[in-house]
Amino acid sequence: MAEAERMVKEMQERSLKPQKDAAVKELDEAQKLLEYVKNNCTKQYDQNQEAAKRIKGLLSDYEAKLKELEEALKQASDTVMQANDQNSLNNKTLNDLLEKIKKLEKERDRVFADIVLAKRQLNDTENLLKMLSDSKKEYEQLAAQLDGAKKDLINKVNSISQAAAKEGLVKEAEDHAATLSRLANDLQEAVRNSSGRTDVQDALAAIDAYKNITDAIKAAEEAAKRAKDAADKALNDVVQGDVTNRAKDLKDEGNRLLKDATNAAKDLKQATDDLTNQQQRLDDAEKKKNALEKELAAINTDLKGVQRDDIGKMIDAAKKTAEAANTSATDTLDQLKAINKEVAKINATPSGSNIDRMLNDVDMTVKNLSSSIPSLLDKIAQVERLSSQIDPNNNISNNINRIKDLIDQARAAANRIAVPMKFIGDGYVELRPPKDLDDLRAYAALSLLLQRPNYNARGDGRRRRRQTNTDNGNLFVLYLGNKDSSKDYLGMALRNNVLYVIYKLNGRSYELETDSITLSGKEPFYFDRVDMHRIYEDVQIKLTKVFTSTNPPNPLIYTRRGEPLLNLLNLDPNEVVFYVGGYPDNFTLPPSLNYPKYRGCIEFSTLNEKFISLYNFKSLTPQNISDREPCKRYVIPRNDYFEGSGYAKVELVNMQSTLMISQWMESKADSAVLLYFTNEASFYCLTIEKGRMVMRGRDGDTILKEEISVGRFDLNGELKVIFQSSDKKIRVRMKSVEVLVFPYTLKKFDSYYIGGIPKDLRERDNITVLPLKGCVHSLSAAGTNPKVLERVGVGRGCYPELLTARKAEFNVGGSLETAPTGFDLSKDMVLSVGFRSTEKNGLLLQNKQDVNELELDMVDGHVMLTFQNNVWKSKKQYQDGEWHYLSVVKTGQNIEFRVDEDDDGEKNTVSPPALTFISNDIVLGKGTFTGCLSNLYMRRPDFDFKAEDLSTFSPYGDVLLDVCSAARPPENMLAGRNQTLNQDGREDAKGDEGSNCFTPTPIPHSFHLAGASSSLSYAVASTTLTNMPYFSLDIKTRSAEGLLFYIPAEQDNYHVALYVSKGRIRFSIGSQREILNRDKYNDGKWHTVTLSLEKRKFRLVIDGLRAKDGELNPREGSSIQLSSAIYLGTPPPSTHKVLKGKRLPEHGVIGCIRSFKMNGSLMAAAAVNRGVGPCFEGQTESGAYFSGHGAYVIVDESFVVGQSFELVFELRPSKQSALLLHVGNQNHLTVFMRREEVVAQVNSGGGEFSVVVQPKQSLCDGVFHRIAGTLCFISRRIFS
Repeated sequence: MAEAERMVKEMQERSLKPQKDAAVKELDEAQKLLEYVKNNCTKQYDQNQEAAKRIKGLLSDYEAKLKELEEALKQASDTVMQANDQNSLNNKTLNDLLEKIKKLEKERDRVFADIVLAKRQLNDTENLLKMLSDSKKEYEQLAAQLDGAKKDLINKVNSISQAAAKEGLVKEAEDHAATLSRLANDLQEAVRNSSGRTDVQDALAAIDAYKNITDAIKAAEEAAKRAKDAADKALNDVVQGDVTNRAKDLKDEGNRLLKDATNAAKDLKQATDDLTNQQQRLDDAEKKKNALEKELAAINTDLKGVQRDDIGKMIDAAKKTAEAANTSATDTLDQLKAINKEVAKINATPSGSNIDRMLNDVDMTVKNLSSSIPSLLDKIAQVERLSSQIDPNNNISNNINRIKDLIDQARAAANRIAVPMKFIGDGYVELRPPKDLDDLRAYAALSLLLQRPNYNARGDGRRRRRQTNTDNGNLFVLYLGNKDSSKDYLGMALRNNVLYVIYKLNGRSYELETDSITLSGKEPFYFDRVDMHRIYEDVQIKLTKVFTSTNPPNPLIYTRRGEPLLNLLNLDPNEVVFYVGGYPDNFTLPPSLNYPKYRGCIEFSTLNEKFISLYNFKSLTPQNISDREPCKRYVIPRNDYFEGSGYAKVELVNMQSTLMISQWMESKADSAVLLYFTNEASFYCLTIEKGRMVMRGRDGDTILKEEISVGRFDLNGELKVIFQSSDKKIRVRMKSVEVLVFPYTLKKFDSYYIGGIPKDLRERDNITVLPLKGCVHSLSAAGTNPKVLERVGVGRGCYPELLTARKAEFNVGGSLETAPTGFDLSKDMVLSVGFRSTEKNGLLLQNKQDVNELELDMVDGHVMLTFQNNVWKSKKQYQDGEWHYLSVVKTGQNIEFRVDEDDDGEKNTVSPPALTFISNDIVLGKGTFTGCLSNLYMRRPDFDFKAEDLSTFSPYGDVLLDVCSAARPPENMLAGRNQTLNQDGREDAKGDEGSNCFTPTPIPHSFHLAGASSSLSYAVASTTLTNMPYFSLDIKTRSAEGLLFYIPAEQDNYHVALYVSKGRIRFSIGSQREILNRDKYNDGKWHTVTLSLEKRKFRLVIDGLRAKDGELNPREGSSIQLSSAIYLGTPPPSTHKVLKGKRLPEHGVIGCIRSFKMNGSLMAAAAVNRGVGPCFEGQTESGAYFSGHGAYVIVDESFVVGQSFELVFELRPSKQSALLLHVGNQNHLTVFMRREEVVAQVNSGGGEFSVVVQPKQSLCDGVFHRIAGTLCFISRRIFS
């Protein structure tokens, strides 16, 4: 311890300063060294680090640029390869063009040679004309010689003809013609006075104009009838007198006498030949006269309903026809009587004592008859000229159709006369019944106005007492039903001035009481509006009191339900009548309608969304009922309603450099004509087609490229079309949004059309879009309200119920869907719908709600109902193209099913197949139905007592609203071939014995496509196409262009298409998504094509050679949604505009396809076959092949068979019995084979007549046979 302390003390005393100084010095040196290192080493390191970072960044940039350069080089390499490929194609194309140039040069040389030959022929023709001129001079000289002998001939004609006896008849015919001309001029003047009006608010002026029309029509009808009676009388005189047969017999006797006296009177031979020629010409004239009489009868029948502005032309044409027929009949009668009198002179038994006298009489008779030949020849020439004016091909069907069109237009114009008619209890009006009685079976919507006079408010006391005694408020209003009133009908009547609606369906009567009709005592008269809506068995009445006042009250609503299984109004087209205001005295009314005739005014508005007027009457009693002054009333301003059949022509004045056309529209149509501008050389047409705006036009002979809007639009808002001369553009705006821009060539227009186009302009410019159905108002042109020059199918008064779309047309792939709001399958429910189809299979309707499943479909033509694990099948088949209506009724656990009221079906005991549902919505069509559906009624609250509005459904695929063009299938003329065909009691063999016939063997699983006229449509499950299938087929064609098959997609930019272009086969997925093989395959040889779509790649392999794969973007491969329809050949016309927009062929190839497979399996039978038959090996021959399984060709929609009909064709049958030709319906001409006999059968209304020819050799020997014949119709006999 002490040592330690010492050591510590020693340490404390010891000095360490030298060491401290040394340490401080070393510290200073170290600090200096540290500063040196920092200044000379660390700073450089930091600078190096920064330089390294900067260099690293530069290297990264260079590396990125090198990658971009590498990619650019790769793209350049691909571009060079593509350019090389394109150069190869261009080289081949150049070679093709050079070959075509050589061919065209050869063709030019041939044409030049033909031109030289034509010049020679023209020179020969000129020489021939000179010869004809010389011959004409000779004929004139001969005519002068004949004229010199005119006096002698006239004296001889007067001595035998006594034509003056018919001078009165000729004068009467001339008077008739003058009367017709005068009445036609009066009629034209009356029409001219009334046709310029744009509305008919002035009731008195409209009635005065219409009185002139009706008076002129009646007078014209009477005059035409008198002319017809005169012709008929002449014909009856000829027939009753049997002049023709007697003249023929006497002629034969005269020929025999002339033959016996040949040696004594050789100069009579020439006269006898003249007599024979005259008789033949006379027979021909009689035939032409009969044909003209038939034409006159048809025109006379049509004239009874003519009420149109251009009726003057129609009456003038009828006048000319009647005048010609009357003149021809008179002249023919004179000639026949002259022949009768002169031939009677030689009607004696020949004997030796008076043979010389008889020969002298014969000689004189023949000379006298010969003198009348020039006059008869003039009349025959006149008839021939008249026939040539009717139609150059002696086929008057086109002219008859034009006359019918004019009559229909006149009746439509009469239906738009919104003027009341006054009834005073002494008459009635019979209206023409609706044309569409099939629609009336399930649905009837009638709107009319009723007015009742208040006798206490006007007149003296005696008049009031007299009216009160005869009018107690029990009155008849209307009746629409069968002539036999014990059958179905619709009617209205007043009981104590209370309106009752009475109707009868399938033997069960219903009544619906409403309220009293307003009594009005002074002008303006007040009308009550009655709106009746009947849908199947349920009826709703809306009664709006004092509707014609300035502020009418809300309507009163009355309803009545009926029996859901007996719910159709069955009216016979041949027995239906429509009486308003009264009825004929000999007509028996139902007891519930048997009241005195109406007193007051009635005005009709619409029937089933079509205009109807009392002035389009079929008949009226008394005749002056339409002349009475109607009840004046206040006209409520209404919008224009376009009923979907016409147009409005609007005046366009002072077309400026910038012209704006605007109008407000309200419509549910997705396809319609909106605006149309035209002059003599050009046109512009704006339409909406499946919701898209489309603008097309023509500038002179140049067709302008059509423009289609990108999005879809509805027609509820303001439409503007602006013509801008500054930038030569037409701009279309809908609801202030610009939807289209179209080139404008500075054309001038003095008018334009709204909602439709006249027929001649529609045909000239090939406009096929339907007219507009909807409301239009607030027209504006150049800032002013334009004048409406003409209205066709347009009327006043637009109501929401008129815009309902009650029907729809479905094609393969099309469907409609809606949520089942208010439709409960678990409760009591009633469902009714109408359908029409020519196909045997397809789904009509389906819906699934929890465990409840409902499906209606067609299977082999039968209607199948699957509901609550039960299946019902109709007893009949319904693929006949006619309208049929089915109903399903569920009451508790009881389910009933009816088709057309009488087919209650059969309940199957087997378990129903599992149903496939894509959603819980109500689905119509589901992509498999081809045909039409209408009047769907599910008793939902929003549509109770109304048909479902199909425009509120969501459309998918090919569906058209408010149209139905389903065609009826051809009648199976040999459907009863297993029955006895012979009238002599011999029984024909069962079936068609064709074992000895030559039958060509078709290529298995092959289809022959004939271009635009043939196609196959397949319906497959959408899930199958979702899995990206692959297809394969064999193709043989010589077509350089054409579509092979096509699958549309839900997205507009995509599809699957295989087609031929310039001989090369191309595979397209969408816009700029296409691959091809450079070789040409239109060499007429078989080639195997396989194509597939897998994720992002699509491939094409032809004869084992694989084209370069196509690629899709990552999002495209999974987003393409193909539809369930596959088209082989030419797709439906509804897709052609889409194909044209995608630059794909619109029509299929001409050639053969075999072994069409999907996923390695042959495709099932096509849902629709249009003109596709099998293929055969070997050389083809010109002609058409009919498979015998429902194949047919419609040559012409209308055909008139005259008194003679020539038929020539060649055939090579494979069966011994088959239909060859059929014209008409009940009255028909049919040519068919029956066990190798060729039969011509005719029914002209008086029973069937037939001619049978047995060929000398079999027609079934594998070679063509020529069938030729002429059918002549004389006195209901047929000569072959």
